[in-house]
Amino acid sequence: MMSEVPTTVRAAQEAERERGRRAVDALDRRLDGQHTPRRPQWDCGGCGADWPCAPAQVRLAEAHGRDRIGLAMYMGAVYAAAVNDLPVTTSGETWTRFVSWVR
Repeated sequence: MMSEVPTTVRAAQEAERERGRRAVDALDRRLDGQHTPRRPQWDCGGCGADWPCAPAQVRLAEAHGRDRIGLAMYMGAVYAAAVNDLPVTTSGETWTRFVSWVR
């Protein structure tokens, strides 16, 4: 079943928020309940480091196998959810933290 394409900016924004919610909801399952983020501060519930911590990055990469594009898209959705919780930065620090490690 094909999803409906948003026809307004508001509908597109809501669709993106929903995509982020689904991605965050799936984190516990993808990480087997280990090194999952604590919200709204987005630190690791396992080791206390900024999330995604190194163990979470490894587990997420393993879960996606060779599909780096899929992993980048997934982390982009998680990033979209995180920016609503985290303070605004001008340096791109949040993007680097959530998405650029996927390379």
